[in-house]
Amino acid sequence: MAESRKASSEIAQTLDRGLQVLEFLGTSAEGFTATEVAQHVGVHRSIVARLLGTLAHRNFVARLSDGRYVIGSGIFTLARMVSKDLISLATPMLRDATQRVVATSVLHVADGDEAVTMLSIEPPAANFRVGMRVGARVPLSLAANGIAILAGREPVPGERPEVDEARRRGFAMTTGEIVPGYTGIAAPVYTGDRATASVGLVIPEARIGEASDLADEVMTLARALSLASG
Repeated sequence: MAESRKASSEIAQTLDRGLQVLEFLGTSAEGFTATEVAQHVGVHRSIVARLLGTLAHRNFVARLSDGRYVIGSGIFTLARMVSKDLISLATPMLRDATQRVVATSVLHVADGDEAVTMLSIEPPAANFRVGMRVGARVPLSLAANGIAILAGREPVPGERPEVDEARRRGFAMTTGEIVPGYTGIAAPVYTGDRATASVGLVIPEARIGEASDLADEVMTLARALSLASG
């Protein structure tokens, strides 16, 4: 009981509420009104309005034209800072892969049940190019980038068959799940014995015949990055 009281006394209530606001906003890409946020946090709307105003000032939240609030760019800046070592390690590796195979290379990091784009390098010499916006989020179960991460973890009930398939062959491959007409090939990047990120290549369907060779490229890249990030 004494330890519980001590822990409670060490919590900064305003900061804790602000973090609750951020966690709640992160559950929806469409955002929430100040009233909805107040109801979730369990405080008066005027308190939430001050919290949202402060967070907006620091770019951690953004206010849409309809008055709803969403996660702001400041969160992605923090995420990039947290993943700075991984990004700095991955950048030259992905740039080299992009030039070698003339395909967009991408790095995704798991954040809860979502995959966040941390790096996207497009080949300047390609006739057709596709890039992924840094900070973009998709469910881990949606496409090759997230499926690869799930494949690098313990199986869970209800997971897509593609996850088990990726777990067996060492890479994931999906077509048209994010960008119509394009195929993603990705492999897990490990921290210890658990996948926390993935690296991949994005190619037009016309190059699907190269998938086997490109999968080898992706798995080699993933192994190198896993070893380098330790």
